[in-house]
Amino acid sequence: MISTKIDALLHAQIGSQEPGVAIALLKEDHIVHCQGYGMANLEWGQPVTPRTVFGLGSLTKPFTATAIMLLEKQGKLRLDDPIQHYLPAYPISQHTVTLRHLLTHTSGIPNFVTQPKFWDKHAHAVNSADEVIALFKELPSDFLPGTKYSYSNSGYVLLGRILERLLDMSYAEVMQRLIFAPLGMTHSYYLSPEPIIPSRASGYTHTEQGYHHARFITAAAKYAAGGLGSTLEDLLLWDTALREERLLDRMTQDRMYAPVQLATGDTENYGLGWGIGQYRRHPFMCHAGGVPGFSSFFGRFPEDGVTIVILSNRDGFDASGLARQLSHLVLDLPAPRRTPVSCSPETKRNVIGSYSGVFGTVEVKEEEQTLYLDGWSKYALVPLSETSFYRADDRDTEVHFEKPDEQGNATRLRVIQPFFWFTAERSAD
Repeated sequence: MISTKIDALLHAQIGSQEPGVAIALLKEDHIVHCQGYGMANLEWGQPVTPRTVFGLGSLTKPFTATAIMLLEKQGKLRLDDPIQHYLPAYPISQHTVTLRHLLTHTSGIPNFVTQPKFWDKHAHAVNSADEVIALFKELPSDFLPGTKYSYSNSGYVLLGRILERLLDMSYAEVMQRLIFAPLGMTHSYYLSPEPIIPSRASGYTHTEQGYHHARFITAAAKYAAGGLGSTLEDLLLWDTALREERLLDRMTQDRMYAPVQLATGDTENYGLGWGIGQYRRHPFMCHAGGVPGFSSFFGRFPEDGVTIVILSNRDGFDASGLARQLSHLVLDLPAPRRTPVSCSPETKRNVIGSYSGVFGTVEVKEEEQTLYLDGWSKYALVPLSETSFYRADDRDTEVHFEKPDEQGNATRLRVIQPFFWFTAERSAD
């Protein structure tokens, strides 16, 4: 029985007196599993339940995107309008940035959370969306709008301010009015520290001395990019609303799930507020989230009628990794087919080097005639072709080298693993 297997999986990972995880799994309109594990609050010994309120982090973005699409449906905005049409005070640059660029992370506007001193100085000090916008509005663009994909919280902060200006209400009121109240999501909130929120989980981080409260960051530092909170039960209502088209019709949702096409003709696995892709030939749409003290994942396999929801108050918890384990329990997933090929010295020379992206820098190196990718972790690469490899210890993770220069050297690296991918550009020598 699937529920019993999930119990065994979670009990092996989560101690009963540790910060916890809440898991919901739905298949064909039937709730297969909906349960909490571990503690929502260590000091009071409160266990996690399906009604525990967790910070969603970047799982906020699909809600912000949905509100934007609702206003488009009402004729209050157009996705291809420049942002200054709705935020007249925002600086005008040489190149037009549209709402679509913000939604798809293709605006070129720098991500404020990766700027120097943000975490040391601003994360616990900014008190309004305008103060956050001030951190990036005068910065030069990272690239021409529409030419690249680079995940940026800045775009969703701007979308939140656009919602506020168009509806003359706070972002919290926008979410309540447009989404939470109509769907009966009575335990979903914009999380600020001041209000009393029943069953709110505390967020924890682990150190050598044990668990501690996660570092405080202001609500404004998360805002429309990562500031919402919810429960398993409410997110299952959200899933029902998506399936039953209670807020957005199928045509609009299909637009949101379409991969963004760049000016170069390339596509990225992100649509209008949703990550999209296939896991072992099963299409999915999903979004993960992470803020200090909390991790989350919401994923749907529409052709299989499967939804997976994971909420945790453990800092850095691998919710996407757990989603992968759960998908194995509920779906018939064929093993990936891999036929290794030999790797010539020229192929190795063409891909060896450093690559940098929004998630940091990784290095491709050769050791004892084997290529390795070394970044957050180090693993061997097995060649599938001159440009494609898979991870030796994880056949689901692929590494592709793209856009060769005149000498044949790859200028971009793309890592694709279940429910997560990233691209990085070759660093200058």
